[in-house]
Amino acid sequence: MLKSEIITKAELYLDDSSELSGAEFSDLFDKKYNEINVSRVWEGTKREAATTTSTVVPYVALESDFLALVVNSNHTDSSYPASRPVVFRGTNYKPYSVVSWSDRRQYRNNEGVAYVDFANDRLVFTKQPSTAESVEYDYQASMPALALAESPWFPSEFHDAIYHLMVSDDFMIQNSDKAKSYAKENEAEAARIIQQMVMWNARLVQQ
Repeated sequence: MLKSEIITKAELYLDDSSELSGAEFSDLFDKKYNEINVSRVWEGTKREAATTTSTVVPYVALESDFLALVVNSNHTDSSYPASRPVVFRGTNYKPYSVVSWSDRRQYRNNEGVAYVDFANDRLVFTKQPSTAESVEYDYQASMPALALAESPWFPSEFHDAIYHLMVSDDFMIQNSDKAKSYAKENEAEAARIIQQMVMWNARLVQQ
């Protein structure tokens, strides 16, 4: 469904009893859509970044839609436990361990280590690179807001979760007696649909 169609479902559910404007409905959609997007590391929100190290500064810029690194060095067909994210450098894809920003001092001048300086939008290497090398890492992306004629990135089977979340929002409840009366039912239905989406997401990597 389009964003506009999902908003219409919310409006129809309320029998046009809400005093919200079109812009307020759009903002509420954006709020709930974003809540779903950041609630888990969905396969559809993962992205690959590719850049090159500098021989002048020990960092590279994070992608503009960067939220967090994701695990990217496991073996799907093995029973090894999940490891932390790594950053790959060079033509041989040498894995660089990623440590906490708070622990960065213990690793200063250590080769093979990096950390995320989120406040400055940087991925920092604890030792200054001496040559320019390729850098690759996987991350969870912040999904852009949708125009009215655009659709959520996930399958339409799960789009109804957004409208159920919209009409159970505190702001909506304060503006509609019907939303208030059916808040728990809508919350439960949204949770049911999102759980189905979780199972779908798992099948993308476990088949």
